[in-house]
Amino acid sequence: MRLRRGPRILLAALWIAGSGCTTLREIPPSDYATQEERKHVRVETREGLQYEFDYMRVEGDSLVGFRRRDVEGSFDEFATLRLAFDDVQRLSSRGVDWYRTGLVGGGVLAAVLVAGLSASLANEDDNTDGGPGKPPDPR
Repeated sequence: MRLRRGPRILLAALWIAGSGCTTLREIPPSDYATQEERKHVRVETREGLQYEFDYMRVEGDSLVGFRRRDVEGSFDEFATLRLAFDDVQRLSSRGVDWYRTGLVGGGVLAAVLVAGLSASLANEDDNTDGGPGKPPDPR
């Protein structure tokens, strides 16, 4: 089974738009404890250290960050770090930026539509000029 060019381009565009654009958004200190767990977190401490965690939990007056370690074996192993709220200067969480994703997806969709329309018009021109789509003359 061979896909035509149009469906391949459409599938590639959907894949690109589906992956989305992500961005780090700073979380205000008043919102640190509003969610019990956050994923894809970056923490900057007052000493200037930066930590990136796969996920983070709020436990009392501190943040507990977990980062998956690359080890061989059948079980996942995590490194854990506990930081007091007072030691945290900035907390950011990575998430999908729907505005950028919409711009990229809309641009790709527009390009696919223009390519499809131009191919359709070119095919129509071939048919009116006695091209391959015109039936043979019966004489």
